[in-house]
Amino acid sequence: MRLILIRHGKPETSSDFQASNPPLSAVGHHQARRVADFLKHEPIDHVIHSGMVRAEQTASPLAETLGLKAKVIANLGEVDRYGGAYANMESIRAKGDAEWKRFLADPVGYFGVDADKFRSETLDGFASIFREHERETLAIFAHGFPINILLSHVLGLEGMANFVPDYGSISRLSGSDIDTLTVVSVNETAHQADVLAGALQ
Repeated sequence: MRLILIRHGKPETSSDFQASNPPLSAVGHHQARRVADFLKHEPIDHVIHSGMVRAEQTASPLAETLGLKAKVIANLGEVDRYGGAYANMESIRAKGDAEWKRFLADPVGYFGVDADKFRSETLDGFASIFREHERETLAIFAHGFPINILLSHVLGLEGMANFVPDYGSISRLSGSDIDTLTVVSVNETAHQADVLAGALQ
């Protein structure tokens, strides 16, 4: 099985914590279209997303292009899937070194979420994919922490903040079950070159 993990596009956020489940920003919608254009020629069998607005909106252009109905796996959602406030890393870092260090000390707990529960449920969400699909290529639209959790699990790394996947980035894995996956690539961003170059803000 081939897993194509896509982090959602840039959400609409303020400079501080805000209500959970924000939609995509204008830049985020552009990033979603870039993902669709980049992946539309790959032999993708299914499109999956977390059900959160920003993941659904990022998945929609590719699903529509391929004529596929997206499937929802809620356990692939971000920490605000429990209804708590949302803040991205940019807004946390902007609060200064002390706040950034507090976040790094316990990235998931920082949001008031039980880290063990979150990790376990997230891995269960990914594991469920293997119970339902075999020898297929899946485009999975998820979030920063869930992508971190799967990559860290596969590579045997401690913690849940080992990677910083860009908005609209792609990571690829292959294998027959969650415990024998191979990481093929992490944080592909060439298809988002115009955004990364600052052409869009």
